[in-house]
Amino acid sequence: MYIETRSSQSVFSYILQSAIRPFKPHLVTSDKICPTGSPKLTPHRCTKRLRTVVERKIDDIWTYDLSHSDEASAAQTETDSPKLHIYYFAGGGWQGPPSSQHWRFCTALALSLRGCVVTVVSPPLAPKSPASVTMPILSRLYNLILEQSRANKDLVVLAGDSSGGNLVLCLALRALTQDPGLVRPRALLVISPAVDLRPMKVQGELRAIAKKDPVLTVSSHNAEAKTWACEEDPAEYWISPATADSKLLSEAGIHVIGVTGGWDILSPDAIKFREAARQHGLRGAWLHWEKQMHCFPLAFMYRLPEAVQAKDWIVEQLQRL
Repeated sequence: MYIETRSSQSVFSYILQSAIRPFKPHLVTSDKICPTGSPKLTPHRCTKRLRTVVERKIDDIWTYDLSHSDEASAAQTETDSPKLHIYYFAGGGWQGPPSSQHWRFCTALALSLRGCVVTVVSPPLAPKSPASVTMPILSRLYNLILEQSRANKDLVVLAGDSSGGNLVLCLALRALTQDPGLVRPRALLVISPAVDLRPMKVQGELRAIAKKDPVLTVSSHNAEAKTWACEEDPAEYWISPATADSKLLSEAGIHVIGVTGGWDILSPDAIKFREAARQHGLRGAWLHWEKQMHCFPLAFMYRLPEAVQAKDWIVEQLQRL
C-alpha cells in the first residue's frame, strides 16, 4: 500500500477550524429522526451541473445515479474495458441523510471521472433502523449491485465518509466472512472512517487529539455508535471493522483508498486498522494529513486548499483503478 503523509496547514484552514471548534459537535449532528426504511431524497441543486440524475429503487433502497456522460459519448467510448461505478454512502452518525457537502462531493467526482457513474445510496437510518435491521438490507443491496456489475462489466467502488466509511468496510467484511465466493468490489474508498464503535476513552494520544478536533467530541461519537449498535455488541465485526480478520481484504484483492486527518478523534483507530491490514499485503493508497479535521476533503467546496488537494488526490487514485 502506498502511504502519503502531509503536514502543511494553510491560514484558511487554521481560521476555519478555530471558528467552528466552539460549535462542535452541533455542525455534524441532527435532532431529526428519519422514519423506518430508506429515506427518499431530494438531490441538491448542485447536481443540475450534471447531464444525468436518475432516481432508482433497488430492493427497497432509494439510490441516485449521477453522471456527466451523455448517450453519444457513452456509445463513442463503449469498449470491452470496465467502467467505473461508485456507490457512495454519506456520513451522518448513522442517523442523518446526505448533506449539501456530500452531494457537492459526489457531483465533483462525477464531473472529474470520465464515463463514471456515482450512485448516492440512501440507507435506512438509526434510531428507527439500527444496525441489526439495516445491515441485512444493505447486504442484499451489496450482492445485487455486485452481481449486476459482473453483467455490466463495471468496476465497482464502495465509498463513504465517517459512518458511511464504516458501512462500506462492514459490508465488504461481512460478505467476505459469510461467503468468500461472492463477487467483490474493485476498491473501497473510505474518508475518515469510524472503524471501532466500542466506547472510546479519552486517554493517551486521544486526549491531545480531542482538544484539537474542531468537529467531533468523544461523547457525541460514543452516543451515535451506541444508537447504531443498539442491542448488538459493538465489538461484532459487522459493526466495528477493527475487530474483523485483518487478512480478509488483502486476500480478496480489494484495494483500499483511505484519507484521514490528524485532528480527528477517529483517525488513530483508522490508522491502526490500516496498519493491521497492511501487514497482510493490503493494496491501495492512503493519504494522512496532519492538522486536518474530520472529513476535510468534503470542505473543498469552501476552496480550502488542503481539501481541494485531497479531493484531487482521491480522483487521481480512482483513475488508476
